[in-house]
Amino acid sequence: MRAGLRRYVEVAHPKNVGLISTAHGVNEFFSIALPPIIPLLVADLGISYAQAGLLLTVFFAMYSVFQLPAGVAADRYGKRRILVVGLAGMSIALLLAAAAGGYATLVLAQALAGISGSTFHPTGMSLISDLESGETEGRAMGVFGFGGMVGIAMSPVAIGGVAALAGWRAALVVAAALGAAVTVVFAVSFRDPDDGAGSGRTGSPRTDGGRPAPGRSRRLRTLFGTIRETINVPLTRGLVVLFLITFCISVQTRAIQTFTTSYVADGVGGSLALGNVGFFAMLVAGSLSSLYAGGLADRVDRRRLGGAVSVGTALLVGGTFLVVNALGTVGETVVLGVVTVWFFVIGFVMYACVPVKNALVSSHAEEHFSGGLFGVIQTASAVGSATGPAIFGALATQFGLLVAYPAIALVALVLAAAFLSLP
Repeated sequence: MRAGLRRYVEVAHPKNVGLISTAHGVNEFFSIALPPIIPLLVADLGISYAQAGLLLTVFFAMYSVFQLPAGVAADRYGKRRILVVGLAGMSIALLLAAAAGGYATLVLAQALAGISGSTFHPTGMSLISDLESGETEGRAMGVFGFGGMVGIAMSPVAIGGVAALAGWRAALVVAAALGAAVTVVFAVSFRDPDDGAGSGRTGSPRTDGGRPAPGRSRRLRTLFGTIRETINVPLTRGLVVLFLITFCISVQTRAIQTFTTSYVADGVGGSLALGNVGFFAMLVAGSLSSLYAGGLADRVDRRRLGGAVSVGTALLVGGTFLVVNALGTVGETVVLGVVTVWFFVIGFVMYACVPVKNALVSSHAEEHFSGGLFGVIQTASAVGSATGPAIFGALATQFGLLVAYPAIALVALVLAAAFLSLP
């Protein structure tokens, strides 16, 4: 059994990959802190589902805009330093959200969280791509994805569970404390050999062998030149398709993450706890799927694998319309069992496409432009993450969650076509 597991997790640099993956978990944990408590926010603050979806849109809009600047800052001031600052900023944003007296404060908290969270993916994913070879990059991305999925899975447990006992404000405070503790461990333990902190850099911009920094206009020209270098990646058909794939994955995933708890609770007429059971089952399955699919992506055709799991996702998500309607006629025990199993299967199939996509991107990456490549790709991810909750939140407000949620299957069909169209 151990030998079988090692086939999916054995990488060339386990300590660094493990630490980066743990930080990924914290980043993802913070990114969906609100979905498990959306029904409580709607009831307590008097907001609509469209407004709730826009909270996620604000987060990922900021996440998108600041991806490339975060990559430039990481190159200039050190990757570990920027990552730690970003993780700490997300903890502060959760505390701000916990103190919110109205919708405007929640919007501000989500904006701060998005800016802070933008620091992670361009640096973390490029580090893994640089560390691992073609023989292990699929597994490394699987471990990376597993860390993120564990962080996501902690959200309905830590936040939804505490919210059910002590309210949503207490839940956000506990979440911020948990994230801060992991941030401290990361800051103390992680050592990046290429970190600017280890090469004599300081926070003050210096150029030309340590001479004083140039004037403002020259600094701006230097900054824009650095940005151009950062995004100077070869534009090929394959990368354009991968950009579309990344966008669709994020639209699909974030919409499902945002509304699963509410969909189950409203559709079945159950409690918030039942909705979070389905959400948690989906995320646990996703974490296992990430490891399995990451190892599988090193052994089979990645395009066909991505297309197959996308078609499977479309069938399963579309099928929730029939399943949820049928559950209204059975007992509570049967409802709990069906919800757990059905969303577990959805999570296992849906999240399999993530390490496959990441391995495909990594196979296009060369060390001299990997940071820029992942910055561009993760911008597509952030734009998709901002788009998904807004679109399907508006559909839910207009037509109801029972129609909007199964409609996410249409995105999965587009995703399947994109995978299969890769050159």
